[in-house]
Amino acid sequence: MSRLIALALLLNFETFAQIDSQQIPLPTTSQISWSKSELGVLISYDLPVFQGKPYNQKQNRIEPIPDQNSFNPQQLNTDQWILASKLAGAKFAVLTVTHETGFALYQSDVNPYCMKALKFQEGKGDVVRDFVQSCRKYGIMPGLYLGIRWNSFFGVHDFRIEGNSEFVKNRQLFYKKMCEGMVKELCTRYGDLFMIWFDGGADDPTKYGADVLPIVQQYQPNCLFYHNAQRADFRWGGSESGTVPYPSWSTFPFPFSHADKKEAVFANDFYLLKHGDKDGKFWMPAMSDAPLRGFNGGHDWFWNPNEDNHVYPLENLMKMYRNSVGHNSTLIIGLTPDNRGLIPDADVNRLKEWGEAIKSEYANPVVVWKGAKNDYVLNTNKPIREFVLQEKIEQGERVRSFVVESLIKNKWIKVDQGTCIGNKYIHVFDQPISCKKIRLRILESVGNPEIESFIVY
Repeated sequence: MSRLIALALLLNFETFAQIDSQQIPLPTTSQISWSKSELGVLISYDLPVFQGKPYNQKQNRIEPIPDQNSFNPQQLNTDQWILASKLAGAKFAVLTVTHETGFALYQSDVNPYCMKALKFQEGKGDVVRDFVQSCRKYGIMPGLYLGIRWNSFFGVHDFRIEGNSEFVKNRQLFYKKMCEGMVKELCTRYGDLFMIWFDGGADDPTKYGADVLPIVQQYQPNCLFYHNAQRADFRWGGSESGTVPYPSWSTFPFPFSHADKKEAVFANDFYLLKHGDKDGKFWMPAMSDAPLRGFNGGHDWFWNPNEDNHVYPLENLMKMYRNSVGHNSTLIIGLTPDNRGLIPDADVNRLKEWGEAIKSEYANPVVVWKGAKNDYVLNTNKPIREFVLQEKIEQGERVRSFVVESLIKNKWIKVDQGTCIGNKYIHVFDQPISCKKIRLRILESVGNPEIESFIVY
């Protein structure tokens, strides 16, 4: 066998080592949709937007908002939110139904601290309803975010109501049942949902957490679930920079992302969350997230007055895209409507510029290969600045090692090498390369490599 490999290498035939003994984890249909969406938005809206002062997360977790009737967005327009998201190329949008104040942006029958308690729209408003309708109107997949780990209105801190009295135990049980009731309402009132996101998790239902997974499974069987101590359909990528380091594998050693075994998951600056585990038994691709207003000292998930200067410049957003989507991760960018009920003009303009820049960057390839073959050699007739690789993730993540070479002066010269491809791998050259041909060689794979496309720009 060694003589055959040596002879094949000498003749420049494509060769690779196969590992056949490992069973390859496969994504569900919703996880495939997650990865192929590549870009989505998280729209954060809550009572602090209307307080006329900077958002203070630490304080909001422990101090109730004095008056819920400060919620009064006179120009509320969820269509505008979704159209702004589409400008950037987002395929899905997620709305914060509840956050750390505990206030619910819909007509809940189990949580009295909701839009029924407002003077706004005579107590009949439902932002969740309006948001979902706008998503469907403009072809965006709707998702809902529930923050149940903190609730300053009910005095819940990290899932717990402090104390050990019978009163506290009863309050704790009431809160768990209320959260379960909210999940059932949201799962049954608004049609099919793309995801339900429990920020900070939903804890272990055998401890302080609400038993939410069976509800989601019953009423939204195709919905992405993120996350509790039992299951996570994707994982946080270890930072709020909008990027993940390379490589970032789509597989993970545990069925949950970081609700259990925190010592292992959080070790070495969240190394496992950032990189995944190529030998992991569970399909759990990474999420890269960042607020659009994360520049110049800002990190604004919620709108603050007079902070348009925190909107990321276009150059930063393009780097973010390459180092998230281009590192096999789905990027979620945080948007926040202002106290009018609109995404601010500065944000809308930047989203438009960003979407146009992404389209321009990838609109005119020099050469494209798509289809089934083992010989990934492309003829080039122009200088090339970057290339994009994709695996058929429906068949799992198979490639373990690859090299890309260009034919320069009749010699194959290595111009890049890597390990993980996954849904998308983007490589930008420091300066354009002039060559007659460029080729991809798979050096190692689990089973036969399944390449979706090889595109050169």
